[in-house]
Amino acid sequence: MVKFDCIVQEGCVDETLRPKLATALEDVCLDVLGADAGPAEFSWVVVKKGFGFRGGEPSNTSLVRGRIPDGCDRDTRERLLKSMADEWCRLTGATAHDLVISARDESWAG
Repeated sequence: MVKFDCIVQEGCVDETLRPKLATALEDVCLDVLGADAGPAEFSWVVVKKGFGFRGGEPSNTSLVRGRIPDGCDRDTRERLLKSMADEWCRLTGATAHDLVISARDESWAG
């Protein structure tokens, strides 16, 4: 199973856009990881205005952190994360500087 937590700043990713965004990201997971990776699940956490800052200023940064199946090689992981970031930015209008995305598997030792 593929699972991602999407932590977004209030007002940065409209609630009505989230299902479309989740579908696009799930499509990326299917394309890169294959059907054997299982279904993708996305949860959303909204950071209220005034609670998220970067460099002393209100943040627009979204954090997408995930867990993917064991044994994902580096090239595949990089392709997955790059493709997910591209879709996120395309659909939300965010820049790459407004997104942190990561994925780990059970074999990750760090």
